[in-house]
Amino acid sequence: MKKIILLSLLFSSIAQSQTNGTTEQTSSKIKVYSPSSSTSTTANSSNSYKWTVKTDLFSFVSGEFPVIGEYRVLKNMSVEASAGLTYGLYDNFGIFEEEYDGEGSTFETKASMGNSFRAGIKFYPSSDYDAIEGWAFGIQFFSRTNNREYSSDNYSENEYNFGGEKDSRNKTGLALTISKQVFTDSNISFEWILGIGFAKVKHEFFTENFEESDSEPNYFLKSNTTKETIPNFQLGCRIGFGN
Repeated sequence: MKKIILLSLLFSSIAQSQTNGTTEQTSSKIKVYSPSSSTSTTANSSNSYKWTVKTDLFSFVSGEFPVIGEYRVLKNMSVEASAGLTYGLYDNFGIFEEEYDGEGSTFETKASMGNSFRAGIKFYPSSDYDAIEGWAFGIQFFSRTNNREYSSDNYSENEYNFGGEKDSRNKTGLALTISKQVFTDSNISFEWILGIGFAKVKHEFFTENFEESDSEPNYFLKSNTTKETIPNFQLGCRIGFGN
């Protein structure tokens, strides 16, 4: 009888140890779930940048100092606008314009302040990023006014009172743009942009003209206005901060 009891206890111990081992082995397993594509897309959208404020370093060379703002309005689309000041570093004859060859002679001028405005829409086609990151194609409207102030120290022997008049050159046009924008971990944005389009240029300036007379020429100021349409190219390197 004792032998039967001992055998029963032995078998019970073995069965219990096997059960505990199986339980520990089963509980040690860890299930790993892969996120669905919809969950990944939602996370990507929530972590994407929605806006950035920047300026264009290349514009500084031409005398334009803009503040540019870009804001995402749709998953793959943004709007962009800028306003800035211009400083007429160079004479108001552009690359595609010939120097004045009309009647009379032009006056010496010095740099003066003007303004600039730009507005556009940008489309980001990449499926890996939402706007405003990655490559983008856009259309941009722009207007820029360069002013040059007439200097009192002109070579003319006649003393003219310009009364604050300026040599003014306004360029208004439309451009197609291609750009790429990236962000660093510190929320700093970098963008390269290339624009190709056309512009209507209105140039207002004064010249010194004269009329022949029997005694001596009669000199006078003449106001001139020229208008023309020229090709327009834009190359920009922008840096800013976004979130």
